[in-house]
Parts: sequence; C-alpha cells; structure tokens
Amino acid sequence: MINIDYNSIRHSISGLRFGKIFLTEQSIISTNTGLKEHIKKGIDPPAILTAEEQTGGKGRMQRIWYSPSKKGIWISAAFPSTADVSKLGHYNFLCSLVISSAVEEITGIEPELKWPNDILIKGKKVCGILSESVPDINGRFIVITGMGLNVNIEAGDFPEKIKKTATSLLIETGRSIDRHKLLLKIILDLNDYYDVWIEKGIEPIYFQWLNRCSTIGKEVEIKTEKLYISGTAKHVNKDGSLLLEEESGRIHNIYAGDLEYIIN
Repeated sequence: MINIDYNSIRHSISGLRFGKIFLTEQSIISTNTGLKEHIKKGIDPPAILTAEEQTGGKGRMQRIWYSPSKKGIWISAAFPSTADVSKLGHYNFLCSLVISSAVEEITGIEPELKWPNDILIKGKKVCGILSESVPDINGRFIVITGMGLNVNIEAGDFPEKIKKTATSLLIETGRSIDRHKLLLKIILDLNDYYDVWIEKGIEPIYFQWLNRCSTIGKEVEIKTEKLYISGTAKHVNKDGSLLLEEESGRIHNIYAGDLEYIIN
C-alpha cells in the first residue's frame, strides 16, 4: 500500500490558490469541523484540510460517515468569503465534478452524480459531499465543503447498516488505489475547476454536472425536515434546487433533502 507523502503534495501545490494553506491531520473528528476551528483562529481561505482518519465524520442529516484510517480520502476545502450563501448547491456542483473527474482519471471509472450531493458507482455510494457556511469577522460567510471518498475499503469492512448501499474504488476496480496520486489529482482539479468558476461563472460547471447527473428523469422519494413526497425528478436548477413533479402534476422546488430512487 502506497502512503500519502504530504510533504511532496505540499511542494507540488504550493503555488496554487488551493495549496497555499494545506493542513493535515492523522486523526480528527471531521475535516469540516477542523477547518471551522482554524477559521475561528483567523486563517484566511482558500484552505484545505485533509486527514488520514475521521472519528466523527458526518454526512447529511448528521449521519456518521465511516472514515477508517488510511482507507479513504477525507478532505475539506474552505472557499473565499462570500456575501451570498443562497447557492450552496454551486459548491456541491463544483466538488462533485472535482471528485468524479479525479476518480475517472485515476481508475478509468466514470461515476454518476446523484442530487443533491452523492457520487455513485453502479448505484452505490462511493463519495458524499457536505457544504456548510460559517460567518467570518467581516459579516460575510465562508463556505466549507467536505468530501469523503471511499478508496481502499474492503466490502466486509463497512458497518452493517451501510453494507448494501456503500462501495469503494477498491471494490469496483478489484485493486488497491494509489491514494497519494488520487489526492494530488483532486487538489489539482479543485484549482482548475475553481478557476473556471471565477473566470466564466457557474454555467460551465453546472452543465458538466448535469451531464453526469443520474437523478433527472427518475422516480424518486424525498424526505425533508417538513415533508415526504414522491414523484419524477424533472430537472436540477442552476441554484442547486431539484424540480420534482408529483403524480398529481404539482411541482415542487426542493433545495435539500434525502433522496432515494424508486426501483420499478
């Protein structure tokens, strides 16, 4: 198994926007939580924090994200401050593309993207993405996006609760993946895609995301904090919301929720 050489990666990315602040931990509660603490102490994003292990990694709805030592890539990026956090979906678009493009480059597998923030291979989750915002000292907001990618986890290692729904790159390729090469590719792609966003706006990112999205056209069930509905996923809007049509014809714009595909 090839370990990650963090000093080598730090040297390779030192001149990049996401590379000037590159933080590493052996074990941490979660990379999102760790970056929040660094921001409270005054670091100025962009910044990256990656860890070999998360003891309390989290996904949507405060679920625990299984993050064993040296078996995945557990990484968070803090983006430059913004006055507008109404489009957290944009950060999910961006980071979904970053992960999926890096995975495709390293493994040859093209993952599919499931609204709002899951990356799938053959219908099973290989990566989850979670964007959160924290206020900065100037009254603006810093968005932190965490990415948990299952790399060299064997099928029998997953907790019983997620064995049927989770997968890893090792399971899908049948071989151990070089995490060093994959992490470096993720950081390089993060810089490249973010540069596109800054120079050309969200549209190129959004349309690439749509091309990889497996949700549109499917029959789905969605749970939110306030309702449970089912229907057809008609479209994902540029702001990150899902357009869902119930059987009655009623249309909903949904900005966040737990989505499952209805298998007929």
